[in-house]
Amino acid sequence: MVAATKVLAANRWRFLLVLALYAAYLPLSGYTVGQFRFDAAEYWELSLKFTQGGGFSLLRFDDPLRGYLGPLLIVPARGLCRLTGCSMLTGAQVLGAGWAALLFGVAIPQLWARVAGRPLAGARWLVLVGLALIFWRDYFNFTLSDMPALTLLLLALGALGRPGWHWALVGGLGLAAALNIRPVYVAALPGCLWLLWGAHRLNERRWARLAGLAAGMALVLSPQWLINRQHFQQNTPLVLAGRPGSPPLYLRQLNWGTRFQRYESSLIPEIPRSLLYADSAGQLLLLREPGGRFASYGQYLKHTWQHPVATGWRYARHLFNGLDLRFPTPYPRQLHPPGQEGLRVLNYGLLGIGAWLTARAGWRRRKSRPHETTGSGQGAVLLALLLPCLLVLPTLMECRFLLPLHLLMLTGVAGAWQPVAWWRGLGGPVRRAAVLGLGAAWLWGCWQLSESTARQRRPPSEAPQE
Repeated sequence: MVAATKVLAANRWRFLLVLALYAAYLPLSGYTVGQFRFDAAEYWELSLKFTQGGGFSLLRFDDPLRGYLGPLLIVPARGLCRLTGCSMLTGAQVLGAGWAALLFGVAIPQLWARVAGRPLAGARWLVLVGLALIFWRDYFNFTLSDMPALTLLLLALGALGRPGWHWALVGGLGLAAALNIRPVYVAALPGCLWLLWGAHRLNERRWARLAGLAAGMALVLSPQWLINRQHFQQNTPLVLAGRPGSPPLYLRQLNWGTRFQRYESSLIPEIPRSLLYADSAGQLLLLREPGGRFASYGQYLKHTWQHPVATGWRYARHLFNGLDLRFPTPYPRQLHPPGQEGLRVLNYGLLGIGAWLTARAGWRRRKSRPHETTGSGQGAVLLALLLPCLLVLPTLMECRFLLPLHLLMLTGVAGAWQPVAWWRGLGGPVRRAAVLGLGAAWLWGCWQLSESTARQRRPPSEAPQE
């Protein structure tokens, strides 16, 4: 962990600034202990399993749907609450401020420096921190898995891009921790292996780094393997993500994702439990399946083969809905909170700029000579971050599922966009007017697409059950 300490030291002031920012904001965010519910409360309760029956043991953890590490990381917050008498919401906020500081103060800046070949300048970093505060600030009030898992994955990618087996060991620890907390991050493994293998040209050092990665992953995943053997008689180090005798969670998500476009947990008094948006076309197609559901992955693949256009359109809607942030929180308290319209328009504008920057980068890469490479692992990092997003597209979409993609977009805009140079480069007034018109059409189209989803809101009684 000495290597990780060096990374933290290099970004100490950024870490402390973000820590102070969220430590000041979260207690004033307006949430109460009674609103600490849903997955956040479940994770808090799961952290009690290590001490059930007296004493402490990792092997007492016996939940098949969740990995042991996420609840384990909550144990210090529980200890803080016990020592100080503060509420579990306060304990969660202390953890959240720490994760925010690690994510925006360390993980993203160090990975940007490795991939872009230059540090993220202070002013641009402040823009990123501000944008993240606008869109994701209240996620740090709750003990959810999304922010910790992504932070650990980004730290792992930063470590794997460095030479030396000890960095590969750190990368293995971070990668295994991320996929234990969020099993969908198993899809990041190909990108991580690509990054690891391409970081050094000497084969013997590659094998040493691969051994370091395997050792790091084994250290984190061995307790999960023992838990699975003891409680579920399953010989795997991965989270089972399904209850014995019931369909896997991902298969159920494929069914839910065909019936519904979008889902959000709700603390809105007049809409208790959930904001659920139907997919009428998907429901009609699902009714044609035997039993009105997908009973196997093979049946789902057959369905996608038979209905490629409908499936592609559904995935495109899920992609947009996952990036359409209407609330800066996982648990909205109002259906139309103040400032929501401004947040949405800003988000659509940033999505458009991000899409333009991506297209421009791809066009420039095509124009470059074939042998020219950046040598900093951009492709591997993108693969590691985007494959998990691709894996969740067919599921019942929540905005937090596309957190890696949205933060990637925010970081790209903050780190690369030069608005003054861009405006000057447009040329004369006719071209500028055309670009502004295109931008207005983009905003209008995004708004209309969002509203078409909102019109499909259904009562909470239709929400899928575990």
